[in-house]
Amino acid sequence: MLKKTYAMFYNHSHVGDVLLIVFDEAARPNEVIKNGDVVFLKKDGEVVGINIFNIGSVMKIKANGLIPIFSDEILNVINSILKNAGFEELPKKDSSGFKVAKIVEIDEHPDSEHLHICDVDVGEEKTLQIVCGAANARKDLLCVCVTPLTFMPNGKQIVPGKLLGIESNGMLCSGRELGLEGYENKRGLLELDPSEYKVGEDFFLK
Repeated sequence: MLKKTYAMFYNHSHVGDVLLIVFDEAARPNEVIKNGDVVFLKKDGEVVGINIFNIGSVMKIKANGLIPIFSDEILNVINSILKNAGFEELPKKDSSGFKVAKIVEIDEHPDSEHLHICDVDVGEEKTLQIVCGAANARKDLLCVCVTPLTFMPNGKQIVPGKLLGIESNGMLCSGRELGLEGYENKRGLLELDPSEYKVGEDFFLK
């Protein structure tokens, strides 16, 4: 069974007519299995990526990078392609991984002049501890949180780790980091209107 954590990317102008499905952005494949327009990339027997060439001949994709949310219809078409090529089908994703979140507590990092330690409510039973360096991070701010193992628009996967010795499980995002039009030169976390967004909502399904 393929991993449930994966991301789809499509950028015709830079990559060509290829749908990229990434399971592990850090892995370097050591095995390539090809059948027609479908290529499976494996690292030590585990699938780390799938490339589907000439996808435009099967369906039209309106994307210029990360495809955060896709319909069951799109998934069914992709799985039909994989099945016909003799490969495993993709599991359905429950969400994009980009959640509407609220900073419920914030403290300064003891070993940094600009990092903050945030307790973040993403609508789940437990809050996430996230280290953030944004100047506008503050208590009660409604923003966008990338939950652990989610892929960013730039292809980077957000994995749990430490920043200057403090555990961080996720990432709070600017509009630029989310790939939003008009935010290319704007710094700081994307601030959401509480009258329009609710904690726990999928940001890309809003």
